Amino acid sequence: MSLLHWSRALLAIALVLAGCKSNNPAPATATADASVAATTAPSKATAPAPAPATASEPALAYLKPTGPTQCEWVRQPLPSGAPTTVFTFDAACRRTEVSWSPNGKEGLVHSSPRGESERVWRVDFAAKTGKPLELTGLPDKTSIARVGFDAQGRVVMLLHASLEPEEGQGGEQFITFEGQRYPVAADDKEGYGVALAYRLEGADWKRFETKATGSYTRLDANKSIHDPGPSQTELPGQAASESAVRMLNAALSPKDKFGKGMALPTPGGTLYYRAMQEDADGTESPKGPVRWEQDGKLVELEGFTATADNTVIFQLRGDLLVINVLGGTPTAYAFDTRTKKNLVSVKDVGVPVTLWPEPARP
Repeated sequence: MSLLHWSRALLAIALVLAGCKSNNPAPATATADASVAATTAPSKATAPAPAPATASEPALAYLKPTGPTQCEWVRQPLPSGAPTTVFTFDAACRRTEVSWSPNGKEGLVHSSPRGESERVWRVDFAAKTGKPLELTGLPDKTSIARVGFDAQGRVVMLLHASLEPEEGQGGEQFITFEGQRYPVAADDKEGYGVALAYRLEGADWKRFETKATGSYTRLDANKSIHDPGPSQTELPGQAASESAVRMLNAALSPKDKFGKGMALPTPGGTLYYRAMQEDADGTESPKGPVRWEQDGKLVELEGFTATADNTVIFQLRGDLLVINVLGGTPTAYAFDTRTKKNLVSVKDVGVPVTLWPEPARP
């Protein structure tokens, strides 16, 4: 989504991203060493160093715990490549979110540990360094709901404070915040409180929107934050045909035949899975097992393990498919949908693995 909030609701959705592989040359400013190498002709006895990977080449993004309170933000090129740590920070991965700037050159890390002060770092991917953002000047007794970049690359922070409404003489409800009254919208069913939007201008935070609401999603500013992969509130794909459901049931054990059969088209064929309702609000979650359709039959995915007890999360971009399997030891798999090859598996990560976003096109 950002590796945006992996909340209960988000576990029931899939991120389906459109994109393709880029063949652009590596940027000349990747590192100082690369700049020197570019101006020095290699000797006949020495092979030239390989060009660094470009930011637009496909890669995985994930958070890797290196201790109880230390985490690494990792980029791993695909189809194969050595993982690179772009930033190490002192916070638990499981309560951390990351986001990307539209040009793909910067990122943000937001840590929200329970009972401790929230922290935000601004990360330079080329330099592999991050600096903490100063949060002074933001109102007290608020929590950070979301932080990211807008289309112009400016840092935007959305805050929320839970406050009880008051009632006016005419029966209208409002929230009082810092001496100002803000009316509660009649159609707002998100609870009560005040949501605030701030933009970092130089070294100062400037507020540019305030609403009486229980959810930051009702802020207009929420739509202005750059999102490399718009999330879907529905299940990925569509309901499978009756014949496909029969074929799926035939491939599963009796205990796995519950739920609704779903079909997810990919460039290399259709992927089938089940959807199970787990929440009281009717939200359905993608569940294992998962099967490819190949030559009129359903086949297992190479090296892939997911049972009926596992929730799965899909992310599709071009030929690449990433599947996160939650529960037990969280594991992510990256597949080439055309060859059905399992490119890489990643285990024991802090939050679900995603594809590294491609820079936004101008």
